[in-house]
Amino acid sequence: MRVWFRFFTKNNALETKICELEKKLAVLETKVNIVKEKEAKLPDKEPEPDPIPSIHVENLTVEKIIIEHLDYANNFGQLGIKELTGKLNIGTSYEGDFSKEFDKKVNELVQNKLGNEPRVNLKPKKE
Repeated sequence: MRVWFRFFTKNNALETKICELEKKLAVLETKVNIVKEKEAKLPDKEPEPDPIPSIHVENLTVEKIIIEHLDYANNFGQLGIKELTGKLNIGTSYEGDFSKEFDKKVNELVQNKLGNEPRVNLKPKKE
């Protein structure tokens, strides 16, 4: 008899505990539903990230520059040259062809200085 009595008394205690837990669960579910409804009513607005502050420097004065290491090596000796074309102007170089204008000016100067005296033109023989 004792076993049956204990079984029924414990069973009632379990039932009351289960009922209490179900009531608490129902209350929590209603609270969760209320929070979801409030969240749905809020506008979908993503928080804007904080803008990165900018720094504007108007004037910068450097008093001393210290260079710890400077690697200034040009290795032109290691370059391979396959073809070398073009022309080399030593002295003043001008763009364009001034040879005709130069010849005219030289001829004018020679005629002005020599006048109408006879001249001799020497031309090399073409082979």
